[in-house]
Amino acid sequence: MLRSLIKRKKNDEHEPTATYDEGSLFIDCRKCAGTSSLGDAECVRCVSSKICGTGPVSRLLMRKDNDIEHSDNVKELMNGLSEIASLLHTASSQKPPKRCATCPCSIPKISKEIWNSFPEPRFDIIGLEVERSDPKKEGCEECLGRTMSFIGRVGSMSVAVRKKAAKTAFRLAEV
Repeated sequence: MLRSLIKRKKNDEHEPTATYDEGSLFIDCRKCAGTSSLGDAECVRCVSSKICGTGPVSRLLMRKDNDIEHSDNVKELMNGLSEIASLLHTASSQKPPKRCATCPCSIPKISKEIWNSFPEPRFDIIGLEVERSDPKKEGCEECLGRTMSFIGRVGSMSVAVRKKAAKTAFRLAEV
């Protein structure tokens, strides 16, 4: 227990701070050891989590070596990713029934797996693993169906964000 508290405190010291004011989110990344670039998956997870805590943003500013204000297109994409992140955070914090606590196919465990590979989860592989599981207890088949539905929902949300990103990139390259 003491080790986890020390580890958490150590991580909190390097956690970027976020300030939200009237739709503007300012993230100070100077203490973060990461790249502080939205080209980095860990950074995308961090910014998505910060937006989850505030709601959609109309301005997104980040500070590391320089201050960067992100474009409207980037803000829209990050707002879309934060909706997915919010769904995953909510699902992963659910307490499954005791008999389901060790099941690798429960929605809380699957949502953690998706989050750990966010923003580029392999929904096809995760879905196949769930489909291959062998329900042994009463109610497991219905639960697996809910899990598959959850994977599909998060997958379609992710596809929508990716399509929007591709359209945006195409328009930017086209000019």
